[in-house]
Amino acid sequence: MNVRMVILSAAAWTLLSGCGGRGWGENPADFVKPTIAVMKFENRAPFPLGWNLGDGMRDILVDRLVATGRYTVVERPEIAAVLRELRFQHSGATRAQRRAAAGRLKNVQYLIKGTVTDFGHVSTSSGFARALGWDVLTGKARAVMGMTLYVVDVESGEIIASESIEESVRANDLAVRATYKGVAFGGRTFYRTPLGRATARVIDKAVRRITRVIAARPWEPKIALVQAQGTVILNGGRDRRVQVGGEFEVCAEGAAIIDPDTGDEIGRHPGRTLGRIRVVRVEPRYSVAGVIAGKAEEFAVGARCRRVAALAAK
Repeated sequence: MNVRMVILSAAAWTLLSGCGGRGWGENPADFVKPTIAVMKFENRAPFPLGWNLGDGMRDILVDRLVATGRYTVVERPEIAAVLRELRFQHSGATRAQRRAAAGRLKNVQYLIKGTVTDFGHVSTSSGFARALGWDVLTGKARAVMGMTLYVVDVESGEIIASESIEESVRANDLAVRATYKGVAFGGRTFYRTPLGRATARVIDKAVRRITRVIAARPWEPKIALVQAQGTVILNGGRDRRVQVGGEFEVCAEGAAIIDPDTGDEIGRHPGRTLGRIRVVRVEPRYSVAGVIAGKAEEFAVGARCRRVAALAAK
C-alpha cells in the first residue's frame, strides 16, 4: 500500500470499528510491545475481479496492528531487498555518512500468518443469477469473509494460537461486478461495500485475538545501565508513562523452571528483592532513578523493576 492508501485505510478503520487505533481504551504504554512480522496470506478463495487477496490481507493487518501502538512490526517479506541494500552500503561504493550499521536488524519474536478461506457472496433465498460469472446476485444474500489465523513463536517454532474467524453482512439485490468495479482492495470505498464491512470485522477480531495472546502482559521497566554515581537508567520514560517520584523494587532474576518432558521453560522462581529506587528524571525513552534502599553495585543490567504502587494494591 502507498502512503495515501494507508491514511485512507486508517480513517476507514476509525469509522468502521467504532474505536481508535490505540488498543480499545487501553494505553499501549502499559503493555509489553512484542516484535512481530506479518507474512503474506495464503488465498484459497480467489475473487473474480483480480484482487491480490494474499498481499492485500497482509497489508491491511499490518496497518491495523501498527495503529494499535501495541507492536513493533518489522518487514520480513521484503527482507531480501533490505539485505541487498545493506551489502551495497558496506561494499565501499557509498560514502560513510549515514551508512546503516550491519547487525542491527531487529529479531522477530512472533510470526503472524493467515489463510483466506472465504471471500464472496452467498445466497440465502433465491440463489445466484449467473453465479459463475458473478454478474448479478438476486434476492437476499450475504457477503462472507473468512480466514484462519496463526501466531508462531519464532524461538520454538510452535503455533501458539490458531483460530478460524468468519463474518458476514447483508447484501441484498447486489450487482457484484457493478459494485466492485474500480474498487481498490483496502481503500476507503472498499470498506463501504458488503465485502469491505465483513473484512473489517474479521480483521478487528484477528487483531484482538493476537493482542490477547502475545501483547496483554503488563509492561515493567528493566535496568538498562548502572551509573558510577549510584543512579540507574530504566528502559522507559515518557513513552511508558514513567513519572518523577515513582518507586520500584529491583528484583534479581529467578531460576528458570524447565519441563523435563519437553525442555520448555514453563515459569521462573521469584527472584529476591535487591533494593528500591525512585525516579528523579524522565526523558522521552528512558528514566533516571536514585537508589533509596540496597546497593546499586548489586543491581544488574536487565534486572526487573516492580512498581511499588502495584505491590501495595495486591
